[in-house]
Amino acid sequence: MMRPRLTIFDEPLLYTEGLSKLLDQSGIFTTIDICNCPEALKILLKDDPPEFLMISSNMLIFTDLYKSVENITSENKSIKIIIIGNGYDVTDIRKLFNKGIKSYLDKNSSYDEFIKSIQALLLNEVYICDHAKDRMVNFISNEQEQHKTHFKDPLTKRELEILKLICDGLSSKDISEKLFISINTVETHRKRILLKLNVKNSVGVVKYALENHIID
Repeated sequence: MMRPRLTIFDEPLLYTEGLSKLLDQSGIFTTIDICNCPEALKILLKDDPPEFLMISSNMLIFTDLYKSVENITSENKSIKIIIIGNGYDVTDIRKLFNKGIKSYLDKNSSYDEFIKSIQALLLNEVYICDHAKDRMVNFISNEQEQHKTHFKDPLTKRELEILKLICDGLSSKDISEKLFISINTVETHRKRILLKLNVKNSVGVVKYALENHIID
């Protein structure tokens, strides 16, 4: 397999030259170019795009970086973009991956982790640094906790009974006849079920029932 080329879009020069020398010793890349000017980067990407491109948040604020990634990937989807971010939050990292980046590392990531990301990209995998993974785990945990608060009021025995009948496709009239209760009572139970489960309709009820193994 041919060794790829890398372009580093970052500053200061002392740092980028040091990184370039370390990477040169690794033997991973055929050439390593350093660029610290947006216009020069545009010309390089147009005339002779590398296989790997490292973009640092030192060079662009997030909104400009996001637009740059969008433009680069729209013109050349084969470029493997590595973002070195300033501790971006989970939402921003997701946005960047949705636009086509292949690797994200925080600025405080180690050189060894940078090499791991390169190796992952060589295998056509994506890579997220450990610090960002921790933020994602915390984010998901918080989302789950917030999700649980919607269900702090447990369903009553009657509500569970009606929920199962809704999942069976029965109408309010069918349920009222089956349980010998009025349609108005069924509708009241329906509203309470929707409120407790934080869903909008019967589809949401069925989804909740499946996810929580109330029905098979």
